[in-house]
Amino acid sequence: MEMITSRHNPLVKAVRALRSTKLRRSEGRFLVEGVRLLEEALAAGLNLETVLVCPELAVGTRAQALLTRLRESGVRWVPVSASVLASVAETETPQGLVAVASLPGPPSVSALLEATDLVVLGEGIQDPGNAGTLIRAAEAAGAGGVCFSAGSVYPFGGKVVRASMGSLFRLPVVALGDNGKELAASCRAAGWEVVVTTPAGGTPFWQVAMAAPTLVVLGNEGAGVSAELTALGSQRAFIPLAQPVESLNVAVAGAIILFEAVRQRAARRKAAAEL
Repeated sequence: MEMITSRHNPLVKAVRALRSTKLRRSEGRFLVEGVRLLEEALAAGLNLETVLVCPELAVGTRAQALLTRLRESGVRWVPVSASVLASVAETETPQGLVAVASLPGPPSVSALLEATDLVVLGEGIQDPGNAGTLIRAAEAAGAGGVCFSAGSVYPFGGKVVRASMGSLFRLPVVALGDNGKELAASCRAAGWEVVVTTPAGGTPFWQVAMAAPTLVVLGNEGAGVSAELTALGSQRAFIPLAQPVESLNVAVAGAIILFEAVRQRAARRKAAAEL
């Protein structure tokens, strides 16, 4: 296949356009960049439509092995020049591969609650690095999904994808828009615990019951969780901090709460086994 060397090539322009959040939403596609993330995407069975490959940059044993896997998987890949790849890449030092992937179909709220017993809801999570790391922490803790509601960053933006380190490809991630309160209400109606994190005024997180099905609600570091969503909670949890530290970023706070839920569930299973 002939190498594409023009930034004005129709395919290149179409791929570059997907750097826009608005277009990612409307077309249901997003970009996956770099060797590690493409390895994770293939392993997760993500639908890769096209991969732009710069032979000059995609060097080394690992990159070549990935190209072989792409060929064997029937994924279309197109050689491009270094300048063309730089024009579509979202990183400053691209590794020579940028793929267009189809967005995985988001589960309905009811399907999500039927499939798991631990879900994260982020409200107003605006930092993409924190959002991606929260997704990664949620997968590490065995959560069944992460939802983002009003004011949150789009979860399939480039920085979120990279910060998730592949977890985004395996874990159901849903952009709820203004429907975060509906999710919390559905959880309460289904008998779930809705644990709202708060900077103060709640219960120390290790005393909050999370062995039952639980929705963990997290707000951004500055504003926290809205009053409307807080009112739907069954419990409020806070993480005591040594002075003069005032707050933790949402990914760290989320990981602490989630792994407390893991600890409680392990203790419950152990107690049940000893009966």
